[in-house]
Amino acid sequence: MNLLYRISVFNLTLLRKILGNRVIHKQRLAGSTNCIIAANHISYLDPPFIGSLIKKEINYLAKAELFHFKPFGKILRSVHAIPIKRGRIDRKAIEICSQRLQSGQALLIFPEGSRSSFQAKPGIGKIALQTRKDILPIYIANSNKFCATLFRKKRLTFVIGEKIKINNFIKYGDNKENYRRIANYVLEKINGLKNECENS
Repeated sequence: MNLLYRISVFNLTLLRKILGNRVIHKQRLAGSTNCIIAANHISYLDPPFIGSLIKKEINYLAKAELFHFKPFGKILRSVHAIPIKRGRIDRKAIEICSQRLQSGQALLIFPEGSRSSFQAKPGIGKIALQTRKDILPIYIANSNKFCATLFRKKRLTFVIGEKIKINNFIKYGDNKENYRRIANYVLEKINGLKNECENS
């Protein structure tokens, strides 16, 4: 683990503890290596928070605009962020993601693509099919309510789901319809974890 990544994980782990976070089904994180990690996206803190939950370094997708300021882009790359162009399938970004997954690393993707979207994008399905990697769904609650969690009015919560087996989708073929099928299924599973968060 490189120094900057290690420092970031330490600080974010400390911040989670200060905010009184809880992790439901934490034991399922044992399967978070060499897979795709998929989560809902409600805050800029979501990627580093999830990274701090996982013992090994993971890769992230981040919008390409964040890399335009070169010093900041260099920092993002040093913590394994991969630039992706929004609004279409970015083949270069997908190729990089595939290479890192095939080399044994893990990759975090937000199926909706951005915090303002509520529909799954097909990219996660394409990457999962091409790499034959399973998907670990995670539901995040209240990462966008910093003050409320700090004063214990809300609780920062992570619900870890059961892995989604990509083998169940291979029979449908390598096509756009199947990419969307996978993406929608993943988002459905993430949203389903919300009930566990609210009822626990």
